Amino acid sequence: MIAGNGGDAFFESRHGSISCVACHGGTDGVNDKVTAHEGIVADPTQQAAESCGGCHAQIVANFPTSLHANFNGYKTLFEERSGIAFENHPEIEEEFAGECGKCHVTCGQCHVSRPVAVKGGLVRGHEFLSTPSQSDNCTACHGSRVGEEYTGSREGYAADVHYIPNTMRCNECHTGAEMHGDGMVYGTRYESNLMPRCEDCHSGTETETANNFHNQHWGELSCQVCHSQDYKNCNKCHVGGTGIREPSYLSFKIGKNPIPGEREYEYVTLRHIPIAPDTYEPWGIGDLTNYEALPSWKYASPHNIRLLTNRTSEDGETASCGPCHNSPDEGGFFLRQADLDTMSVREAAANAALIVPDGPPPWGR
Repeated sequence: MIAGNGGDAFFESRHGSISCVACHGGTDGVNDKVTAHEGIVADPTQQAAESCGGCHAQIVANFPTSLHANFNGYKTLFEERSGIAFENHPEIEEEFAGECGKCHVTCGQCHVSRPVAVKGGLVRGHEFLSTPSQSDNCTACHGSRVGEEYTGSREGYAADVHYIPNTMRCNECHTGAEMHGDGMVYGTRYESNLMPRCEDCHSGTETETANNFHNQHWGELSCQVCHSQDYKNCNKCHVGGTGIREPSYLSFKIGKNPIPGEREYEYVTLRHIPIAPDTYEPWGIGDLTNYEALPSWKYASPHNIRLLTNRTSEDGETASCGPCHNSPDEGGFFLRQADLDTMSVREAAANAALIVPDGPPPWGR
């Protein structure tokens, strides 16, 4: 059989024994295009139970609770800041689906095509990819921040030390089990035990005592505090299609851990996120009533790791404590009172618990 658009590869694959109409619908055995395409479904995996569940029952059963499917992390934080429960406000749920929900994915949008949120299109014809494409799937959605950090493709970044093109790909750390979910409902991604951590590969006595830095700070600082480069932060943005009000910028801030229940470190990297009290005005929400309940400096896991950074070396070749321990009170590496003084009263209140005292560390010892 000769078929275009990757058809030959598909029919030779494991899925090739399944007829076209079994998944896509339409009418088989006719030569009229209009008749053949009546009732056709472009993405059958929107109904995963029917199209994928016969062979992948457990994955299909778990996936609805996956954060890739339900975006529950965004919902959790919205509800905490707004005091509005989605289940009691279907009109807000509809707004969410129309804006934030555009990034929801189906099985096919990872394993066959690019996600609809990035204009779709088949990756390798009708071939089913057991491991999604890093460029056409993973960084197609997570590119402007994670992708640029990891590959060093933005000016100001060096590639992550783990980045080995076509070898050390996203799935080396972010497994299929994490992407598909385990059937548990999580409020945010950091609650999941499937979320990768540096210590999954870098742990044990030999690592923890490898040098004076580790001897002093292991378990107290997240790994990124020392080993991340500057990373992207944002200012204000809002829904409704008008996008970012101010451009993103590279920066680096260390502060107290905002999620001690999920991560045990005392000090972590923090990323400024674009949330303001009036963010959801287009949804008819004039003000986030509980805006101060959550910080706008969020726990961050930058994907731009290097052995030596501008906190651990003055010359880029020799390790040193000086850059971090001599960081100035204003404009330095730490989130301090001087940073709060540049914010609105409400945003300063939201982040007050994360700042560290002025002066060099260690504090209070």
